[in-house]
Amino acid sequence: MIAVAGLRTKARWRGSRPGLERRWIGAALLAAATAVPAPAAVEPRWPELRELVEVAELSALSASPNGRLVAFRTDRPSIERNSYELAWHVLDTATGATRRIASGGEPILIEPGMLATEPPVWSPNGRWIYFRALRAGAVQVWRAAVDGSGWQAVTAEEGDVLSVERSMDGRALLYRVGPPRAEIERAELDEYDNGILVDEHVELGQNLFRGAIINGRHATQRLTGNWFVRGGLLWSRPPRLERLDLATLARTAAREQDFSAPVDAQGNEAPESVARSSRGDVATSVWSGSEGSLTVVREGGRGAALTCPAEACRTDRVAWTAWRPGRDQLVFATADRAIVMTLHLWDLASGQVRTIIRANGLLNGGRQENRPCALTASEAVCVVAEPTSPPRLEAIDLETGVGRPSFDPNRPLRARRWPSAERLNWRGPDGREFTGVLFLPERAPERPLPLFINYYRCEGFIRGGLGDEWPFALFAASGIAAMCVNATRMGGPQDGVGQYRAALGGIEVLIDVLDNRGLADRSRVGMGGLSFGSEVTMWAVANSDLISVASVASPQFAPSTYWFNSVRGRDYPRILRQVWGLGSPSETPDQWRLLSPALHVDRIRVPLLMQLSEQESRYGIEFYAQLTNSSTPTELYVFPDEPHIKVQPRHRLAVYRRNLDWFRFWLHGHEDPDPSKTDQYRRWRALAERFAADAQRRQERSQSSSETRSNTRK
Repeated sequence: MIAVAGLRTKARWRGSRPGLERRWIGAALLAAATAVPAPAAVEPRWPELRELVEVAELSALSASPNGRLVAFRTDRPSIERNSYELAWHVLDTATGATRRIASGGEPILIEPGMLATEPPVWSPNGRWIYFRALRAGAVQVWRAAVDGSGWQAVTAEEGDVLSVERSMDGRALLYRVGPPRAEIERAELDEYDNGILVDEHVELGQNLFRGAIINGRHATQRLTGNWFVRGGLLWSRPPRLERLDLATLARTAAREQDFSAPVDAQGNEAPESVARSSRGDVATSVWSGSEGSLTVVREGGRGAALTCPAEACRTDRVAWTAWRPGRDQLVFATADRAIVMTLHLWDLASGQVRTIIRANGLLNGGRQENRPCALTASEAVCVVAEPTSPPRLEAIDLETGVGRPSFDPNRPLRARRWPSAERLNWRGPDGREFTGVLFLPERAPERPLPLFINYYRCEGFIRGGLGDEWPFALFAASGIAAMCVNATRMGGPQDGVGQYRAALGGIEVLIDVLDNRGLADRSRVGMGGLSFGSEVTMWAVANSDLISVASVASPQFAPSTYWFNSVRGRDYPRILRQVWGLGSPSETPDQWRLLSPALHVDRIRVPLLMQLSEQESRYGIEFYAQLTNSSTPTELYVFPDEPHIKVQPRHRLAVYRRNLDWFRFWLHGHEDPDPSKTDQYRRWRALAERFAADAQRRQERSQSSSETRSNTRK
């Protein structure tokens, strides 16, 4: 490992771009030339990258009819298998004992890169749970005995089972079935042989023939008509509806009206959560981006709709709702601007709302925020996840708010050494409120540290921001302060440029705050992001001199991207104009020059690492090709078979490792002595040398021009 001493400075680089380049050029070149004794190895108690990837998630919580048992699923990534080990368990709330009862099969992946998680359906007698599982290339309905005596498939459909739910009377399971798998494969091969007709449903940015993994196999995808939402080749065919009697396992045809229908929220806004009580009352929450509401409509429309009277129901987002068994009471969780959850209980008879407990992170039913805890008559069994504490299961008393540990699959990881985590609140120049979490080494730094910033969402156990690509704990262990920033709330119509400007203003204030506290060295600031977070990162790089090095996980807008996605019938042009003010490149050339890094490559003067999914990588080629023909240090990696968010464990490990190396190299001048990385550092040193030489030439030309102008004036 190579280190650099004596390069830290408190100078405030606010001047020319060559000045910005000097922030890291000197560090990188001196690091490459000056070998010093390697520092002591990081203590083994710090978490390893592999452990951060293989965190066990908890999801799909559901209480038995008598309330004694709670079923849930564990999803643990396996780097060895490059897949996920799914398992169903039941918790006995009376004894606290937990039993593994079944395998969950192979992962069912859904857009934009997540594992499908849905609560199981209980049999009326509480002896079985029913769930979807992918095995041997087919998604069927399976059931598992809660005593652990076995599990088996209860359907043998020719098409994959798309969803399951309990019937309103509780005596049957309702499910939807997609087109036969053999028919889908024949349709794919017919297209292969006869050519693919390109229309508004064909995405030219990804492989057209079997360019995605759907239910365990490479399959052809189509756009379904809403932005970049995708489905299989025969996605538009109506599913077949079935009813499975839970007592006899007899199957009969079902009707659409048998299934739970979407509930129209007030103002036609998409509901955040919908919960139906056993007698048919419906609770619905909505959120506009700046304010919300929670209402209850009684079964059959009897009486006026009830509105939650608590202020938190208006000022915070109601993330999930669930009815308390045997009571006319609604339990719900609000998430504040920091995505910190508070559990509430609303007694509808009295109209009173009381707080049960405030968490230090997520308090819900698993990976997705809007999944409810499992409720018994006396407890809420919840997944608890905090910034430096991986998910665990706790049973929380609904009267006292006292929690008791119930299941902890991540206990070894929890015992590792972790950085300090401080929640911060501040306001941008326009008064908008920002929140985030700052990760620092355990002891207060003696002098300002390099800083890494990730922008978008900081929820639950914060391993690496949205998409889990930047290992915050290992940044802190390496002497880099790591800051996860939540996107500021902006009500009203979407305004992409306004959001970028607000984000940059908040980041500027944040750096000032950390600089004034002596925690961060403003001359060495890195930034990275996925999706919207990548857009904010590139906006900050191009429109400020705050950022010294960057890494993005998503491509940016480019003229070529526009035409990839503007076949007649697509909604892409309409949304681009509505949110970002972008027409075609010839219609709005000034707006394109403002927003597209491919059109202002000269303003991208920091080292940039791009680690993109194959599904999106073609949209980044115009920008990357131009960067490679400039002197700006850049590398692009593409990960096969990945959607918007990378899901394969080996890919996530590779992304973690490369991001950690990238920022340590450019912010610290450090090189990992691992022999397998020799070529990596050789390339990076060459990139730094070329950029430094170009910067020197431009500086000399600038000085020469200044001297010429001075002589002319004389």
